[in-house]
Amino acid sequence: MIIPILRLLLLVLFYSCSAPAWAESNKQKSILLLSPDLLSSPYLYDFYSAFKLKLNEGRSESVVIYEESLDLSRFPTGTYPPNLDKWLNLKYKNTKIDAIVVIGHSALNYLLEYRQVLWPDVPILYTLASDVEIKKISLPENVAGISLKAGFADVVGLAKKLLPETRHIAILGNSPEFDVYRNDLPEEIARFSAEIDIIDLRGKTLSELRIAVASLPKNTVVYFTMLTRDGASKKLDGKYALQEIVRMANAPLLVDNPTHIGLGPIGAISFDASIQGRETADLLSKLLGGEKTSSLPIKKLTFTPLLDWRELKRWGVEKSNYPVGSELRFFTPGVWELYRWQIAATFTVMALLLALLGALLIERKRRSAAVDESRQRLTQIAFMNRKITATVYSEAIAHELIQPLAAILSNAEAAQLFLSQSPPQLEMVQDILANIKRDNLRAGDLIKSMRGLLTKSDSKNESKDTLVNINDMVRKVLNFLSGEAKMRHVQLNDELTAVTLFVSADPVQLQQIMVNLILNGLDAIDERNGFRRNILVVTELYDANNVQVSVIDSGAGFNENIERVFDSFFTTKAKGMGLGLAITEAIVQAHGGRIWAENAADGGVVRFTLPLAEAVRDE
Repeated sequence: MIIPILRLLLLVLFYSCSAPAWAESNKQKSILLLSPDLLSSPYLYDFYSAFKLKLNEGRSESVVIYEESLDLSRFPTGTYPPNLDKWLNLKYKNTKIDAIVVIGHSALNYLLEYRQVLWPDVPILYTLASDVEIKKISLPENVAGISLKAGFADVVGLAKKLLPETRHIAILGNSPEFDVYRNDLPEEIARFSAEIDIIDLRGKTLSELRIAVASLPKNTVVYFTMLTRDGASKKLDGKYALQEIVRMANAPLLVDNPTHIGLGPIGAISFDASIQGRETADLLSKLLGGEKTSSLPIKKLTFTPLLDWRELKRWGVEKSNYPVGSELRFFTPGVWELYRWQIAATFTVMALLLALLGALLIERKRRSAAVDESRQRLTQIAFMNRKITATVYSEAIAHELIQPLAAILSNAEAAQLFLSQSPPQLEMVQDILANIKRDNLRAGDLIKSMRGLLTKSDSKNESKDTLVNINDMVRKVLNFLSGEAKMRHVQLNDELTAVTLFVSADPVQLQQIMVNLILNGLDAIDERNGFRRNILVVTELYDANNVQVSVIDSGAGFNENIERVFDSFFTTKAKGMGLGLAITEAIVQAHGGRIWAENAADGGVVRFTLPLAEAVRDE
C-alpha cells in the first residue's frame, strides 16, 4: 500500500516541477508601449511602424504589443494620475508584461512615479526622450534607452547659421503647464536671454498671436513648438494653428516636428522616426533575449537640420549658410542646375571635336607608323623566343637526329655486306636502300622543323598570312617535341577534329604558340611530379566563325594568380623570364583571337581561338 502512494507522490512532484518550465519556454513575450500622445500623429506613426516591423523581423515567436497613450498634450499628468494608475492596474491585472517601452521623458516621469504600483520589476526602455530631461531624472538600475540630443540651444544655433543677422527669437506654443515635451524651455530662455532677445509668446490666444507675429521686429526668427491649446484654454488643431501663424508672420519659422516641413517653416530640428524605431526595436530584442538592462548601451541620437528650399529662397537665405549635413526638400532647380553638366558637356564636346578633327589627321599617320613598328618588334621578340626555345631543347633535337642517322649507318654497313657476297644480294640491298631513304626523310623533316623555328625572314614576308591547316600544324609541333616529351617521360596525345579547319595566319608564329603552350605544360608536369604525366591537344569548332585549340596537361595547374599568367615578366618558375605566355597572348591577339587559362580537375588547361579563314566560312 505504501509503494503505490509513494509512486503517486513522485508523479505529482514531477509534473508540478516540470510544468512551469515547459510553460515558461513556450510563453509569448508581451510588451507595453506607453506614449505621451496618440500614435496616429504622423511622427509617432512612422516610429511605431518601423519599430513593430523591426521587432518581429526574423522572430519565430510572436511579440504581443499593448499600446497605451497618456494624451498629455490635452490632459496634463496633474489632472487624473490617481485614476489612471488604478485603471491601468485593473486592466493589466492578469497580463504579464515582459518589458515597457516609454516614449518621451514626460511619460517616463509618470511611469517612474507609479511604477511600484503598476509594474515594479519590469525593465523599462525609454526612447524619443530629451537628453536634457533624462539627465535630470534619477534612473533606476533596470532602466535604459535612447535619448535625443537637441534643445533650445540647437534652435538658436540653427537660426543664426541660416540667418546670421538674427537678433530676436519669438517662441510660440502651449502654456508651460501644457508643454509636456519642452520642460526645459524656462531654464533655456533664462540662459540665452543675455545672448539674444527672447520674445515669449506662449500662452496667448490664437487671435493675439496673429497680431503679434505680424509686427515682429526686424531680424526675428519664430520658434514654433506645439500649439494644441491657446491662452484661453481653447483646444486647437496644431496643423491649423501653424498655417495661421505662417500666413500672418513677417519672419521665418523654425519648428520641432519634421512633418511640419512643407507647411511654411524654413527648417526643423529633425530626427528620423524610422531610424529611431529600428534602434529602439534592436535594444528591446536584446532585452527580451535575456540581456540585462545594465548591459544595454545608452544611445544619444543627434538631429539633422531639415530645410524647405522654397522658404529659404523666400526669406533670402544664402546657400553658403546651409548647415553641413542638412537635408534639403522641395528643391526646384533652374535650367543651369538641371542641365549644368549637359550644357558644360556640350560646349566641351564642341571644343574637343574641333581639336580632335585636327589631331585625327596627325594620329592617322602616327598610328600607321606605330602599327608597323609594333609588328616588327613583335616579330623580333617572337623570333628571339623561338631561338631561346630551340637552344634550350637542342639536346632533345640531337637525340631525335641520332636515331635516324644511326639507322642509316647500320643499313649502309649491311648493304656493303650484301654487295660483297657472291652473288650480291640485290633484293636485300633494295630493301636497305628504302630504309635509308625513309630515315633520311625523317631526319630532313626534323631539320626543316628546326629551321622553320630558327629562320628569320624579312619583316615583309614574316607578316604575310597564309592558309594554315590547324590539324597539320598541331601534328608537326607534337612530332617536333616528341623527343623532349620522351626525355621527361610525358605522353603527348591529340584529339583532332575530323573536319579540316583552315585559318589565315603566319604558320611559324602559330607553331610557336603551340610550342610555348606544350613546353609550359611539360614544366607544370615536372613541377607536380605526379603519377599521371600526359598532355592532350584538342582541336574543335568553337562556333560558326572560330576554331578552338585546347592544351590540357596533368600538371600542377594554376594558382590564385591565374588572371596574371599572361602578364609580361610574371612567372612562378624559379628560372622563368615571364615572357613565353605573354608573347603567346600577343600573337593570338594579333591574329584576331583570344586566349585564356583554366584549372581542370587534374591539371591545367590553356585554350585559344582563332577566326576561320574567309574561304572556309563561305563554304
